[in-house]
Amino acid sequence: MDFKYDRLYAAVDLSRIRENLNNIKKTLAKGSGVLAVLKADAYGHGARVVANYISGDIEMAGVAGVSEALELRKEMTGGRLYSPRFTKPILVLGYTHPSMFDDAIANDVTLTVFDRENAELLDKAAAEAGKIANVHVAVDTGMHRIGFVPSDESADAIAGIAALKNVKIRGIFSHFARADETAGAAETDDQEKRFNVFCDRLEARGIDIGVRHISNSAAIMTGRTTYPLVRAGIVLYGNYPSGEMDRSLLELKPSLSVRARIVNVAPLHKGESVSYGHTFTADRDLKVATLAAGYADGIFRSLSNKGEVVVGGRRCRILGRICMDQMMVDVTDVPGCRIGDEALIFGVLGGAELPLEEVAGTAGSFNYELMCEIGRRMARIYFENGKPIETVNYI
Repeated sequence: MDFKYDRLYAAVDLSRIRENLNNIKKTLAKGSGVLAVLKADAYGHGARVVANYISGDIEMAGVAGVSEALELRKEMTGGRLYSPRFTKPILVLGYTHPSMFDDAIANDVTLTVFDRENAELLDKAAAEAGKIANVHVAVDTGMHRIGFVPSDESADAIAGIAALKNVKIRGIFSHFARADETAGAAETDDQEKRFNVFCDRLEARGIDIGVRHISNSAAIMTGRTTYPLVRAGIVLYGNYPSGEMDRSLLELKPSLSVRARIVNVAPLHKGESVSYGHTFTADRDLKVATLAAGYADGIFRSLSNKGEVVVGGRRCRILGRICMDQMMVDVTDVPGCRIGDEALIFGVLGGAELPLEEVAGTAGSFNYELMCEIGRRMARIYFENGKPIETVNYI
């Protein structure tokens, strides 16, 4: 398949993202919708393209900060899916400093609040802009990260926020800490109960709390889908929240692959060593390929001397330390290997597969981190039904 890229690229299968989303929606209660979590550049997949591709099938997008939201709100040049501004509601899932209020208000970005003083500052900024600032209230039911702790004092604070003239509560949410663990079922039940009891208490006081949402990817898989909104994160991209999840509950297909060019093929003779520190020494004559991929691209250095890639449909071990921009692999048993061929770092290539979870496990990490570490200096090439339809180069 012929398309333009520099050293390596992330292949994103948009058809699989759409299929994953459709399978998620089949599990939801009637009337429930999806908030697509697009933080960390959509877990490395490219937030602008993913957002615009699925825009018609989701209710909201979720990001970590206002800067990520602004990237989605801008009009760009560069492609049919990359260029348009994303127009659906965007929720910042974390804290927002008052210095970012004006940008959020001007671009209709919904903010999370969990402190009355911060909400009052937002109200003042919205009044000065002559607009209403939309917010969701975060509730801490056991994650102990952000949020109002369910209490009478918190209920009073939220009532005060609801009374602000230029702030409108559009939703309320919490986050499960152990929904992806079999041993965490009781704690998850307790968190859900605490959330709903507190929400009911607020409504009993006449507070309009908007839409409730607490179900993350793991909760979606375990049937906690009766809420009007669920937050689909890693499952949207075809990966499971943990190895403990029953995969029969939701069919998913991974949508991300990383592929790199081979830039050199050379012999390594018995007794010779390779890469920094000479941590690998050949015990026989080998053929070594250099790949244009390194830890600056998000390829974990911890894979040095123990990870694998796929070349020519065969698994090839990584030799020596992974460098910033390059890495070396053993292609002794790959016939016809030559400069310009593609190597699979993880994902799929042709009929070969090297699962992301396996690579992340070998690196001593997990699937979330590996996806989020994929660097922006590699192109994103988007595929639909097996054909490349758009390329995005960040630099």
